[in-house]
Amino acid sequence: MERNLFRVLANLGQAVDMGVLIPEDFPFALLTNDAEQQVVRVLRDGLRDGWFIIPNVGMSARRDFQLDIVLLHAEQGVLNLEVKGHRIEVRDGIWRSGRHPSQRLQPQPYQQAQSNAFALRDLLRSECGLPNLNVEYGVAFPNTTSFEGRLPPEVNRAQLLIASDLDDPQHAVDLLMTHRWGNHPLSQDEIESIVHVLCPSATFSWDPLAQASSARSRLDDICEEQIKAMAGLDMNTRVAVTGAAGTGKSRLAASWALRAFHREERTLVTCYNEPLAAQLRRRLPEDDSLRIGPFLTTALSLEGMEPLVPPPDAGDDWWNVHAVGHLLRYWHQVTEQFDTIIIDEAQDFSPAWIAALEMLLDPEGPRRVLLLADEQQMLYQRGFTTPLAADGWTRCELVVNCRNSYSIGNLIRRRLNGAPAPLNRPEASGIRWIKAENQLAAVAAVQEQLHKLLVEQGRDPSTILVETTDSTTRAALRTQANLVAWEQASSEPGQVVCENVHRAKGLEVDTVLFVCPDSEVDDTLLYIGLSRAVVELIVVAPQALAARLGLEQASGENVTSP
Repeated sequence: MERNLFRVLANLGQAVDMGVLIPEDFPFALLTNDAEQQVVRVLRDGLRDGWFIIPNVGMSARRDFQLDIVLLHAEQGVLNLEVKGHRIEVRDGIWRSGRHPSQRLQPQPYQQAQSNAFALRDLLRSECGLPNLNVEYGVAFPNTTSFEGRLPPEVNRAQLLIASDLDDPQHAVDLLMTHRWGNHPLSQDEIESIVHVLCPSATFSWDPLAQASSARSRLDDICEEQIKAMAGLDMNTRVAVTGAAGTGKSRLAASWALRAFHREERTLVTCYNEPLAAQLRRRLPEDDSLRIGPFLTTALSLEGMEPLVPPPDAGDDWWNVHAVGHLLRYWHQVTEQFDTIIIDEAQDFSPAWIAALEMLLDPEGPRRVLLLADEQQMLYQRGFTTPLAADGWTRCELVVNCRNSYSIGNLIRRRLNGAPAPLNRPEASGIRWIKAENQLAAVAAVQEQLHKLLVEQGRDPSTILVETTDSTTRAALRTQANLVAWEQASSEPGQVVCENVHRAKGLEVDTVLFVCPDSEVDDTLLYIGLSRAVVELIVVAPQALAARLGLEQASGENVTSP
C-alpha cells in the first residue's frame, strides 16, 4: 500500500494539459531551430494552464523580424522570450560563444530581447489600447548547463533561463515575471485583443466558464488518483484516515461505502451536518442496505430508538443537549445493526458518540469502523482525538490538496497551513479581494458581484456559495441580497445559497463569496471557509483581513463598496 501511495503522489498532476499553445495545432515544423522547438515544448508541458504560448511571432517595424516566443497571463502580463541554441559565456560585459570565446554573439542576446520587447510593447499599446502595458523579456539557452563570467549590471539573473532553469519552467518564469513587479494584469478582452494582433489567423476565445469546468474535471481526476491508492484500506477493521481540507476525505468515504455496498454489507455512512450528508447521498446509490445521514437525525430514526420529534424551531441547544440526552438514555433499545460504519468529519463527534456507533456493529459481521478526520477543522470541542495505531487502528494520511485550483490552494497552504497540492494543478479563475469595512459595505459588494456572475456572465446559481463567519451577516445577506438557506435551494433549485462556515463545512463549490467583516476572525473559520472554493474565490472583507491573508497585492479586483 505504501509503495502504491508513493507512486500516486509522485505522479499526481503529471498527465494533465499545461500551458496553452496558440494556435492549439501549432505546426512545430515552422520552427527550424531545434532549440526553439525544445523550449516551446518545455513551456507547453511545464507551465500551468493560465499561460498562453504564442511561438514564432512576426513583427514589422523598421525591418521585419521574429519574436521567438510570446507568453501571456491574466495576472502576470506579457513576456517576450528569445531562444539561443549556442552555449554562452560573458566576458567584459560582452556575450560570447562558449565554444569560441573570441566570437562576439551578434546580435547580443539580452539587447535583442530588450529591443524586441520594447517593439512588442509599443505595438500592443497602440493596437490594443493598453497605454500602460509593459512587456517583460528574457533569453533561454536550453543547451547551456552553466555559464562563465559575471552578468552585466543591467541583467537580472532571472532573465537568463539555462538548461537547469528549464527543468522547472514554471518556477523560472515566475521569477522572471516578478523580479521587478512592473507587469500589467490583463482582462479577458485584452488577452483576446493581443492574440488577434499577434496571431490573427488563430481562432481563439478565452472562456472563463469553460476554463472553470475544465479545472474542476482535472482536479477530480487528480483526486480519484489519490483515493484509489487508499480504497483498499477498508480490508482492515479499524481505520483512521486524516487529511487537510480538500484532500478527498469525503470522496474516500463514498468510495468505501460503494465497496461495502458491492460486498452486500449493511453500511452506515454518517457525518455531523446535513449538507455534507446530502452530498454523500448524491455520490451513492439508493438502497435499503445503505444508511446515509447526519448523526443526530439518523440516530433518532434507528430501529428501536424511542421516538422524539424535533420542534420546528429546534436550535443548537436543543440538538446538543436535549436530543443527545435522549439518545444516550434510549440507545440500549436500538436493534438495527451494521457490518460497516463510516464516519466522515469525525472531528465533529464526541468519543461517546463514536463508542455508541460501534455498539451497532453486528458481532457476526466484519465489524468495520472507518473514520476520516481533520483536527484543523475542529469547530466543536467535544473531546475528539485521532485514534492511535497502538490502540489497534490502521492509520493513514491524505497529503495532497486536490480540491482547490492553484492560487486558492497556495493561499490556504501559505497562510493557513493547508495541504500541499500538485505542482501542475489548474489555475482557473483565482482570487479577488473586495474591500468592505463593515456589514453594510459587504452586503452591497455581494449584491454587485452576484449581478456580475448571474446576470452578466450567466453563471448557474448552484455553482455559487455565499459564505459567512457569523449568523448576523448571514441573516442580512439572505434578507437584502435575496439569498436562501441550503435547505430551500435543495427543494427550489435556481437560487444562491448563503450559509455560515459551520453549515458549509465539508462542501465544495466552484465559486465562493467569502464574506467576513471581522478582521480578527479565527484562523479555523478562515481555513474551513476559504477551502470550500474549487476554482474561484471572492473575499469580501476589511483591508486588515486582506493584509493578514496577503491579498492586497494579489487581488485581481479591489472595489471599495459605498
